[in-house]
Order: sequence, then structure tokens, then C-alpha cells
Amino acid sequence: MVQDQNLSKLIDREISVLMGGWSAEREISLKTGKAVTDSIKSLGLSVTGIDLTSPDEIKGIVNSLDLVFIALHGRGGEDGYIQRILEENNIQFTGSDSKSCEISMNKSETKKIWRELSLPTPDFVEIKNAGTSDLKTSPFLSAEDDISPLKESFVVKPAREGSSFGITIVHPGGDISLEDAMKEAIKYDDTLLVEAFVEGEEITVPILGEEILTPVSIKPKNSFYDFEAKYIRNDTEYLKSDLNAVELDTVKEFSFHAFSCLGCQGWGRVDLIKDRENNFQLIEINTVPGLTEKSLVPKSAAFEGIDFNNLIVRILNTSCLKQ
Repeated sequence: MVQDQNLSKLIDREISVLMGGWSAEREISLKTGKAVTDSIKSLGLSVTGIDLTSPDEIKGIVNSLDLVFIALHGRGGEDGYIQRILEENNIQFTGSDSKSCEISMNKSETKKIWRELSLPTPDFVEIKNAGTSDLKTSPFLSAEDDISPLKESFVVKPAREGSSFGITIVHPGGDISLEDAMKEAIKYDDTLLVEAFVEGEEITVPILGEEILTPVSIKPKNSFYDFEAKYIRNDTEYLKSDLNAVELDTVKEFSFHAFSCLGCQGWGRVDLIKDRENNFQLIEINTVPGLTEKSLVPKSAAFEGIDFNNLIVRILNTSCLKQ
């Protein structure tokens, strides 16, 4: 049951849920948007779901918006584009502001800031303009030398993409080469991140306002938590992380610092890995995490006794705190 005081700020608001978008994550965004819209409608609040299909559509409707729940994943939704337009028109919205979204969407820039602040994150090399030359020439061959300081195994990622699109783990002597991994990654971005592979337990830490929710451990049957493990397979396990008191405090402190140092606010998710030596390594930030039936934030909230409707209302109320 959602408390009346939590709904009071929303009763007279016209809520718009922006979903869909034009990124590789469009279909996931539509699922998130529908779940959010259905939840808000079930609470008796005024809500409209809006499926955006191009960057220009928002400009034609922005003057009609009151309070926006951003359910857009990936480019356009998490890179500051939508947030900047809403800010310029003084529209309240959920999640982080445009500047922090732009930074956190870029895995390379995020990791640079974490490194400057001595926050733990795997070693990495950034490769820019990777898709501008023939794959048989310079960027890829020189990258072999550039990544030499990394461990033997490494992860190749597009710097600005989500839902594990374009991510490949490269092991020495494996079937997948660095060039193959880069070919896959540049389908999504011409700036690539080559990151030292850290073997260990994948953990995600949702943040809701000033509250750090229960860390969730992810146990995929695949080699890592890829798109298939996230959205297709039914055998991925999501467990309350088995951390002792010291580890729990450490993870919560790292996560909130990693989130807030980028200027992020409202709600979001921090992904980490607990390595074989029980050290924690920060991987990335999600400023608009999924809210589907398989999504991690609702699973974590449930561990806290927060049902889906309450979660959505609390996210909406964080937007009301913005000046």
C-alpha cells in the first residue's frame, strides 16, 4: 500500500512517461515505460505514456509536459539529451541532470573521474575514432601495443552503450580475437573501452534518493551478464548479496561516492565486481536502469520491502525535490 503522504505531491500533476527512443535499447525501454505507466495508472494518478521515435519529437511536445518520468535507456535517454531539453524548458523529471548523465553514459570518462578520486576500477585503455580506419590498419594494430599494460584477459566495450550491447571478453588463446571484439563494439560506438577482465562476483547497488538499497548478486549461466542473460534466459539468478558487515559498508560507501561524485541524483544503479581477493572494483553507472520484470532495481527494492508501485512513487518524488 502506497502511503497517502507519498502520493500527495503527485495528485495534481500531469505525469508523462517518455519511453522507446532511438537507441539500441529501444525495445527494453518500451517494456520499462509500459511497466511504469501501468503502475502510475493503477495508483489513480494522471499519466500518459509517450513513445519517442526520433530526437526531434520531444521538441514538439515539451511545452505540454508537466512532470516527466524518463524511461528512455541508452542514447537520447541517458546521455543528457532529453534532460537538457527538459532543463531548458523548466520541466521536472526523474533521475540525474544533463551534465551528470553525459558523463556517466561515457564509461571512459566515468572511469577517469573515479581514478582521479582513487576509487577502485579495473585498468583500462580508451581508443577513440576506432571506426574511422580500415580494420587492417593503424587503430587496431596499435591498440595491441596500447593494451599491453592490461592483464592477459580483457573486456572490449563501446564507451557509450548499455544493456551489454557490443561487449566481448577476450581470453588469450580463445576463439575471439581483439580485432573481432573491436568489430563488434564499433557497431555501437567509435570510442571503445578496453578494460582488464576481473573474474569474480557481479554485484549491483541501486540508489534511491539518499538511500542505498540492498546489493544484488548476479549469477548468470553465461560467461558474463550479457544481453541474453539479462533479458532472454530464465536461469539467471538474482540473490541478496552475501556480504559481511564490513563488506556491506564498503560497497555502499563506494557505490554512493561513485554515483554522487559524477553529480548523479534521484535514482540509479552502480555495478561492481567482487574479485577473487574479495576486493571491489567499480564497473559502471546506470542513470536510467531498467524497470522490467527482470530488472535489478525492483528486485533490490523488494529485499527492502518496497513493492513496485512504492518504488515508482518514490522515484517520482525524487524529481519533486529538484529546484
